[in-house]
Amino acid sequence: MPAAVLAERSAPVLALSEHRKLRFAMLGLLYFAQGLPFGLFDFALPAWLAQHGASAAAIGSVQALIILPWTFKLAYGLLMDRYAFLAMGRRRPWIIIGQAGLALAFLALALANPGVQQIGLIAAFGFVLGLSSAVQDVAVDGLAVDILPGDEIERVNGYMFGAQALGIAASSAVSGYLIAWFSLPVAVLTLAAAVTAILLMVVAIRERPGEKLLPWTRGAPSQRNLDLHLGAFGPILRSLGKAMFTRQTLILVPALIAVVAAWGIFLGAAPLFAAKELGWGKAIYSSWSGQANIVAGIAGALVFGGLAGRWGPRRTFIASALLTATAGGTMYLAQGHWTNPAFFIAAILTFNILVVLRSVAAGALAMRLCAPAIAATQFAVFMAILNLGRSLASASLGWLDSLGGLPAMFIAIVVCGVTAAIFAFAAKVGR
Repeated sequence: MPAAVLAERSAPVLALSEHRKLRFAMLGLLYFAQGLPFGLFDFALPAWLAQHGASAAAIGSVQALIILPWTFKLAYGLLMDRYAFLAMGRRRPWIIIGQAGLALAFLALALANPGVQQIGLIAAFGFVLGLSSAVQDVAVDGLAVDILPGDEIERVNGYMFGAQALGIAASSAVSGYLIAWFSLPVAVLTLAAAVTAILLMVVAIRERPGEKLLPWTRGAPSQRNLDLHLGAFGPILRSLGKAMFTRQTLILVPALIAVVAAWGIFLGAAPLFAAKELGWGKAIYSSWSGQANIVAGIAGALVFGGLAGRWGPRRTFIASALLTATAGGTMYLAQGHWTNPAFFIAAILTFNILVVLRSVAAGALAMRLCAPAIAATQFAVFMAILNLGRSLASASLGWLDSLGGLPAMFIAIVVCGVTAAIFAFAAKVGR
């Protein structure tokens, strides 16, 4: 009898492939863990640094270095699809590496306890945390494509993106409070404990029955993973080219770029609006944005996944794009209400909710187009395409400002939302 069959019979069946609720919980928790470094480095640490006299350039360098490793996700995907320790699962060893990197980096940051003047050291820790979270993210996305049945994709995307938003919000609130009332090490050790707890769960649960929990324990690769694994860059790249140049994918790509560009334009316009029209400082805008993230995260986890499952990811994506266009149009037409803070607060909440709805739908569409053998690489390509939309939006802000200021930016959001809906309708991916 083959070793893999014997291993499967002898090992306890606590495997993601076998338990629906376990899949939902684990994928949500892993995305929650991804949000923890960003809550610390995008919100809590900048506030602490600013209060102690750090310059805007110093704060910006800290924020820039945590996101920098995320721009190389395609490279991580290629490595994961090429190199795998299949006896422990296709993705689980990489998830353990990324999650362990988060725990160790948080622990090292707490031990180093850098002062405000040690910007370079703080930024270096941000880079390591960003790298660890990016590796974990690519591996988790590949795992989701590998193990999720088709009828679970939308619901689980809701849990994942909602959990990530909640992770950012929880980290921002908890670490901000602990830094203010105790110290930076106490805040960071708390985050390290949360990440470590999730890591221990990953270590204790298999991808598929019969696999090893750890390299020195009993187990063997599943036949499915042996069949899928390509084991060389050439076949991976050829398969990627074939998968990305299908009719459906080529039509969907402009939709993904356009809808993210709409969000990127709002992100650039919102602080300008807050300062010019309302006279808000950065703290007020950040506070309302954080609260909107919490609401959007809860909606994503509890509502949007099920909604996308019932409507279908394409219809949900089209709805999110059209609602984004409607929100942009409302901002343009309601210029007489721009000095009303309640109006802008409603806009912040609306756009944040819509971006989570769009993320759930776009993630589900991308997963449905991914070939299992190259899922980590192909999904990373889709995420790079989304980042391209954000970059194009950032690059266009100066031009839009010269063209007509804030009104021109809101018109551009309308154009992007409608464009995304048209291309998504034509793509015919899913329902």
